[in-house]
Amino acid sequence: MQDVSDKPAGDAAGGETPRARSASPSRRAVVLAVLLAGCAIAYILILARFDVSSAPAETEFGAPARDARVRLYVQPIEVDPVNDSVQMRISVTPDPALASATAATADHDFLIKIRRGKQIEHVQIGAGQPLPEVTFEFDLEDGNVRDYPLDRYGSAMTLAASERTPDGAEAPLPIRVTVWEGLLGYTVKAQQAAAQTAGDLQLQFAIRRTGAVSFFGIAIYGAIVVMALCALVIGSLVFIGTRRIEVTLAGALGAVIFALPALRGALPGIPPLGVRADILIFFWAEIGAIIAFCLFVAAWARRGPPP
Repeated sequence: MQDVSDKPAGDAAGGETPRARSASPSRRAVVLAVLLAGCAIAYILILARFDVSSAPAETEFGAPARDARVRLYVQPIEVDPVNDSVQMRISVTPDPALASATAATADHDFLIKIRRGKQIEHVQIGAGQPLPEVTFEFDLEDGNVRDYPLDRYGSAMTLAASERTPDGAEAPLPIRVTVWEGLLGYTVKAQQAAAQTAGDLQLQFAIRRTGAVSFFGIAIYGAIVVMALCALVIGSLVFIGTRRIEVTLAGALGAVIFALPALRGALPGIPPLGVRADILIFFWAEIGAIIAFCLFVAAWARRGPPP
């Protein structure tokens, strides 16, 4: 006589019931949709936080255009956070009201003083001479490259112009300065500060990585974390016997070890090794990938199939 089981046919065969099989994919689809929606919202919030759509612009400081006797154009050229310096190009620009034939030369003798830190640079311009263009390095303050990719810096510049009067004294000249607030990989914001001497124009520069650079740097370090965690999960589950040994995974784990330094090398404006993000993320991720590979090899050596 044949025994009759009270369990459904699916349970008796050791499998899922039709209802369970149909419900499981739908639940996974809902979870997937929620995760994707959360990622999209997080992405939009991050874009708004880093302001990746901002564009550089020109900002003007100093005397009004009608009163300015000297016009200067300041443009940042290069930021060297390792050596705490920023290069600035300072150009003497002509008066727009002058004729084009005489616009490229000075119409009077005057002296430009540029203070950078404790040094004062003098640029002498004579009447009839071509308008000069000089480049100087200024110190970066209130910042450290160890904070990459969220490092911020400050710098200061004091500009002044004067001419010699008939009695031999120096008379200050009103100046107007135009600052270009753009630099590859950086955002530069200039602001006028109170000068210690009358006639001087002191500018404070706030320098930081662009939103795109900061966002991409965080994304790269996030990818390093994900890859290291995946490697550790694979190595640990195989080591404790929860998952079977698949030799092809050894190549994947070995590739992760070499892929992490390549990802780190893809960072924009590659910082020196040892920034805080390296200590908090990259170093332990590389060690974790090596440990995962060792765990997998140990499990293969102990439980792997014989030849």
